[in-house]
Amino acid sequence: LYLHRKLVLDLLECFPPLLLLLGLWGPVYPLYALPKNLTKAQWFEIQHIQPSPLQCNKAMHGVNNYTQHCKPQNTFLQTPSNVAAALELPKTICKNGLNNCHQSPKPVNLTDCNLTAEKYPNCHQKDAAPYKFFIIACEPTQKRDPPYHLVPLHLDKEVNNVT
Repeated sequence: LYLHRKLVLDLLECFPPLLLLLGLWGPVYPLYALPKNLTKAQWFEIQHIQPSPLQCNKAMHGVNNYTQHCKPQNTFLQTPSNVAAALELPKTICKNGLNNCHQSPKPVNLTDCNLTAEKYPNCHQKDAAPYKFFIIACEPTQKRDPPYHLVPLHLDKEVNNVT
């Protein structure tokens, strides 16, 4: 035990900047934490459905208010009807290896938001407007979800062409 404690103290003496950095780091928030009182489908809608194009700083305000921090990256789908259409298509493999994803039937207008300055609540985002297919992970509905057989719960990825 003495040897172990001495080794740790010796290492900390060698790396004071690391110790300082760890002390200043502050709390770490999970990127995909589900806010209380929301189903996964409701949180998906807040994070990823934006029926009319909005500038990212304004669009992300609602997302960031739920989590109380600046989300580093987010994509908004501008056509909710394409989400419903994707749910009717055959399953495809998700990035995590599960077989519960569905690809959009056609490319759609997206809004990609990337964080450029982080100081909550004044989060600043850079906008991009790609035209791509999207892949969403889905699951059966929960009690408080809309009355569909499947609901989206995660935007898995964007793709340039049909796979």
